[in-house]
Amino acid sequence: MTRTRTFIALFVGAALVAGAAGIAYAQDADLQGAIAQGIVGEKADGYLGLAKAASPEIKAKVDAINIKRRAAFTPEAAKRGVTLEEWAAAIGCKTLAGRVANGQAYLLPDGVWRVKSGPIALPGSCG
Repeated sequence: MTRTRTFIALFVGAALVAGAAGIAYAQDADLQGAIAQGIVGEKADGYLGLAKAASPEIKAKVDAINIKRRAAFTPEAAKRGVTLEEWAAAIGCKTLAGRVANGQAYLLPDGVWRVKSGPIALPGSCG
């Protein structure tokens, strides 16, 4: 399979998994508040991160979500014959493109946290 086709397959599969990976944090009011305040944000690598200093409780919730995401990503990556990092990044692309709302923090591979105020300029690895 060509690299482009591989990426397309990853992106389509990512759409299916991205929704499931976000369900857990959608049900937590404290975590939702931290996301709305720009304390917690989505990262291009497919995981949540801390954009600002956070309480130990919020950090623990972010860690727990990331553990669940990794657990969901691992079998999907294996099924598609790609690395966990490639699959997680495909999920990250899908999440950055569709789930981050205006006013929410996000992190691109350049290591700079930003607050969304319009369309996100996705990294070149997103295709």
